[in-house]
Amino acid sequence: MDSAKSNALKAGASTSTLKKKETRFLRLLVLPAILIIGGMYLYPMLLTVVFAFSRVDITTLGIAEFVGFRNFANLLSNSEFQATIWRSVYFAVMIVFWTLIVSFSIAMILNRKFVGRNFLRTLILLPWAIPPVVSGVLWGQMFHAEAGTVNALLFQLGITQGNTIWLADPRIALHIVIVAEVWRFLPFATLFILAGMQNIPKSLYDAISMDGANAWQKFRKVTLPLVMPVVMPVMVVQFTMAMRAFDTIFVLTRGARGTTILNFHVYQQAFTFFNLGLASAAAYILLFVILICLGAFFLLQKLILRGGIRR
Repeated sequence: MDSAKSNALKAGASTSTLKKKETRFLRLLVLPAILIIGGMYLYPMLLTVVFAFSRVDITTLGIAEFVGFRNFANLLSNSEFQATIWRSVYFAVMIVFWTLIVSFSIAMILNRKFVGRNFLRTLILLPWAIPPVVSGVLWGQMFHAEAGTVNALLFQLGITQGNTIWLADPRIALHIVIVAEVWRFLPFATLFILAGMQNIPKSLYDAISMDGANAWQKFRKVTLPLVMPVVMPVMVVQFTMAMRAFDTIFVLTRGARGTTILNFHVYQQAFTFFNLGLASAAAYILLFVILICLGAFFLLQKLILRGGIRR
């Protein structure tokens, strides 16, 4: 018995030693990836925190002076920057709203059985496959003042008599960028919402149909509540991506004519005016605005769910 017990203890000890060696080996395998991630994300993040509270010498990228919260104060007291914050929130909310409306409609159509459904499901992926810069060039060609397809179409229909400079008006230019971004985000939202709809049991629709429910009641009482767990993550991702939009704005307007949002403002401060301190501070203000808006989204979701439960 004693020999068997000692053998079992030795086997257990050898197994424990082997597991420790495997754990060390796995850590060594993961170490290069951790170093790369730390170098690409952690170090720049810590550096921008320091820059946000400093005046940076652009020639040496060194700290010329620690200024505390002066960079934040200068930005937040600037009326143009305040307008940029509100424009950014409006820009992102409009993108999320219209993307959800259009993608919900497309997903409901694709959820039905009809000839050519698989072709349309493939076609809806097209905006996702096109790089953002190429997408911006395409929309720029469509709304070009002289050679644009939109002006040509309106002229052929007799709606306009001359060329309209669409991107000259700040409001029109901003909404053209919104339309371009909605078109680019449609595949992402549509695929997720369609997947959520396909997971709804058909028996629920059959049961509510027996109660005499019409199409709107089926949507409101079955489709919408059961797809909401998919819609909320899509809204969060879309809002974050919209607040970080850059490519389409850069290609279409270069941030001019009232289309500058916070992310583009960070780029301008860093690479146009070479003010890394203000650029870093603006980047963290962008982060705070995103977190506040996402908190409002989650609060709205809780209120909607509580209201639904009480009813």
